[in-house]
Amino acid sequence: MTDTLTSYRLIARDMTTSLKRKAAEPTVARETAYYEAHIGKVKSVDDLMADQRLYAYAMKAYGLEDMTYAKAFMRKVLTDGVASATSFANRLADDRYVAFARAFSFPKAASATGTDPAGFGRAAAPATVSADASLPETTDFSGRREARFVIESRLDAATVQSVTITLNAATLAGTARDPAKATRAEIAAAINAQVAASGEASLEGKVQVGIGVDNALFFETTAFYSLGEDGAPGGSGANADVNVYAGGTGRTLAIRNVPLSGLDRVAVDVGFGTALGPDAMAQTVTDAYLRQSLESDAGAQDTGVRLALYFARKAPTLASAYDILGDAALSQVANTVIGLPATSGAATSAALARRVALIGSKIDIASFRDPAKVESFVRRFAAIWDAQNNTQSAPVLALFASGGIDAEMLTSLQASRSGR
Repeated sequence: MTDTLTSYRLIARDMTTSLKRKAAEPTVARETAYYEAHIGKVKSVDDLMADQRLYAYAMKAYGLEDMTYAKAFMRKVLTDGVASATSFANRLADDRYVAFARAFSFPKAASATGTDPAGFGRAAAPATVSADASLPETTDFSGRREARFVIESRLDAATVQSVTITLNAATLAGTARDPAKATRAEIAAAINAQVAASGEASLEGKVQVGIGVDNALFFETTAFYSLGEDGAPGGSGANADVNVYAGGTGRTLAIRNVPLSGLDRVAVDVGFGTALGPDAMAQTVTDAYLRQSLESDAGAQDTGVRLALYFARKAPTLASAYDILGDAALSQVANTVIGLPATSGAATSAALARRVALIGSKIDIASFRDPAKVESFVRRFAAIWDAQNNTQSAPVLALFASGGIDAEMLTSLQASRSGR
């Protein structure tokens, strides 16, 4: 049997090739092809759960394979979504459920219809749509991060016009001083600029965007009048006058998410949710499925390899020791490296705080933003795991299994054995 450190290094040294090999395996390729061919037909939670093959694939992609049987529980996760801080998924202590709910949400477009005048001398009310969540003081649109949605409005019984809004580092360059820290006002200005740039043939002058008192984006229909291309009253075709009322039952407004501009883009929530429908997220899900399959199959041979691969994947996302304690697998890796018992006994908030402080003093979580630091930490774990669990594959390590040998020496011993 190959030791944990060697097995981990064989997989991790070229993760792209390892994933390609996994994707080529007949069972994995067959299930992925089925998912890609059928997920576009899924338009609701019921549709997803009615197809056991799709549902099982989705669950495995997010590391929830052991919860596939719990359909009532998972239905609650999906139907509640993640828009509210008090939603079911957000109240669970496992962020896998939040990720699953984001990937498999089925949002309806946020929409509104204007109203006719309430009485003589009263103005018709415009159609107004407000975001369901407030914007933070600044939003990060750097790198591959992007929000993309359509603003659509019915002007009268026969005319509907729309404009696609794309918010990313490139489109914000003209309005935001720093796309990585775009303010609420800069985001609203960027949207208004794209509406204006759409021209009279679209929604220029017919919709305005602002920030409400709750710091959320709001969209509102506005009155519009144009004399046409000739600038003179009357006329027909391109010269015809255009008169659009701000309100009334003839005006509608809808905001709906659309697929991002590329598969490499990362969705940013500007208050309407990031869900694009699972068909638009297919590549994200199949990538996650491949990684989960790779980790699971490696774990069938050696639990330590699965733990090492999982920690390497999750480490860059960790913000504090609480993130480690909230995940059993991450806790096992951390406890192994720093020599803590498997169970914390943290039955009280004070005990939990002490545990967090101890882990924080032993592990520099901020350093995990550096891939080299993550790799070094995971290799330390693998070496110690071998000393504690795989002494048959590395008999010399049995001499040190209970002696507190330094992790760096263990790593060096293992590397020497494998010729690296």
